[in-house]
Parts: sequence; structure tokens; C-alpha cells
Amino acid sequence: MRQLYLFSGMAGMHGPPLAALRALYARPENARYFTTAAEAVARVLDHVGADAYRGELPEGIPLTAWLRGEAPDAGVLQHSIVDGLCAHIYHLCMLQPAVGGADGDRPPPVAAIGHSMGLIGAMVAGMRMTSRREYTALCHDLIAMTALTLIRCHQLAPPQTDAATPMAAVLGMPAEELRELVRGTRVHLALANSDRSHVLAGVPAELAEFRGTHAERLAAPGVRWAYLRSTAPFHTALLAPAVRAALEDRHFMTFPLTGDRLAVPVYVADAPVNLQHRGDLLPDVLAHAVSRPLDWPGTVHAAIEDCRPDQVVDFGPGASALVFTRESLRGSDDDLRYRRIPEP
Repeated sequence: MRQLYLFSGMAGMHGPPLAALRALYARPENARYFTTAAEAVARVLDHVGADAYRGELPEGIPLTAWLRGEAPDAGVLQHSIVDGLCAHIYHLCMLQPAVGGADGDRPPPVAAIGHSMGLIGAMVAGMRMTSRREYTALCHDLIAMTALTLIRCHQLAPPQTDAATPMAAVLGMPAEELRELVRGTRVHLALANSDRSHVLAGVPAELAEFRGTHAERLAAPGVRWAYLRSTAPFHTALLAPAVRAALEDRHFMTFPLTGDRLAVPVYVADAPVNLQHRGDLLPDVLAHAVSRPLDWPGTVHAAIEDCRPDQVVDFGPGASALVFTRESLRGSDDDLRYRRIPEP
């Protein structure tokens, strides 16, 4: 079976996979992994200082307490720092090498792709590591860098308004038309998810102004506008300084990340490009995860055409990346099968 691994960036409307993480935390074989994850998060919070995150997350990120059953404060799970970090921790837990280094009943992928921050999980899947000890050390570094990057993003995020957030989905409009509408404005076409499903991002007040300017077109039959829950304008140049700031602290990343460590192709929509052909992966991966625009159909088609998988294996969490993948391939790969890794 030739499998393409697929990873979502955030959980979407249902929030992060806290119940799934708690079930994984309860398994004795995952004890060291979750201790490492909590240590990585705590180290980053200590490094950046309370002023960097208390405005966003007054209680911090008490990961172990949440995993043991403590309820997070109201609204915390909807914050993009927590949503993205929990999805990332979930992916890395699910990708752990089996005890003894065997792959168990899960065949290795022929390629991997990740939507938004899911690219980090895709990169890890592409490394096909077999040493559990080495893998856990890698996870510490990646969880720390992910937490740090998300915090830096929110230090730069524009303030939200009562009526608007930094990201909005636009459905039912061709990508080229939407690109033409945003041309010359400070609103960005951040994610092209499928032929007629896109996400705009920017300063909330400017998104609201754009919506008002094009109210008639956005109210046309079959067209829909919906503000997303995201708390930062991801996949825009507005967050490029956050990536640079995170890379200034790349000492958290002691594990070498270079393209030659990838055993299988991992694709990003940068023409698109297989990361096996890159050198230092960390700047690429962080930029494509949070600050570069995403062309999902281009990513999907590159992986399918180059690697010819029989099956897409979706690691979630949430179904958005799988939905966009099926929409992008509609009519072109009808024989491709889909499977979701069940959340416990």
C-alpha cells in the first residue's frame, strides 16, 4: 500500500484534540513523551517571560494539568496558540516509533504533506525515525520551537475588534477573482484551500472594510463569508518578523534538520517544492507553517503526481485538510482511497 500522510494545522471548529490527548497521556508507553512535551513548553514560557503571553493566556499553558483532567479557562482552547500547539503535540505523539523501533501495522509513507502548521508533522513523518530515544529528543526541540513561534506571532498580531477577526473564509468564488479583488489592498489571500474555498487574512479592521467594499459580490448566490476563530493573521507577510524572531532563538533546536534527513518527499507550495532538496529546513518549515501563503491544490497535486499513492492517511485533528484534499482532487484521482487515523 502506497500511502500519502496528511496533517491538518489546527483542529478547526471543534477545537484542539484535548480528549484525544488525555487518552494518549493515560497510556504508560507515552509517559516519557508527554513529560518531554510539558518540559519543552515550560522552558519556552520561562524564556520569553510572562509579559509575552499573559495577555493572551492569563493562566499560561499548564499542559500537564490539562492532560490530567483540569478544565482550561473559558476560551483558552479557542486561542490559536493552544489550538496549534495541541494539534502539533498530538501529531508528534501519533508518529512515535513503536517500542523496539518497529513500524507495527502502519506502513511507512511514500510522501507527506501538511496543511499550515501540519507541515511540521509532515516533516517528522518524512524522517521515518526508528529510535524512540532520538525521536523524543527531536520532539522536545520541535515543540519548543512551535510554542515559541506561536507566541512570537501573537506578539505581532493586530488587535481584534468585536466584529472581525484576522482571518475570514470566502467560499464559492474563484481564486483568480479573489486575487484581483485584494490586489492593491492590505488584505492577503492567505490560503487557497481548493478551487472555490479560500481564506483572507490581515488587520481585522481592514478585513471588515474589504467586506463592506465588496458586500454585493460577497452576498451573491453561492458565495459566503465567515470570520474564522484564528487569533493571528497566519499565512501573511505580517507574521514574517515573528518567524525571524523565533529563529533568533533557534538554540532550542539542537537536533539537525536538513533536507537529506527526509527519507521520503515532503511538499510545500512554493512552486511547489520537495523539502528533500533544501538545506537547513527550519526557516522553510516555520515560514511555510505560519507566514507564507498556502496553495493547497498545488501541494496536493505535486505529491500525487510525483509519488502516485494508493491511499491518503489523514492524521487530523479535524477534517479540514482531508476535505480540501478531496475537493482539490475531485474528478482527477477517483481511485484514491482515504483513511482517517482514529482519535482515541
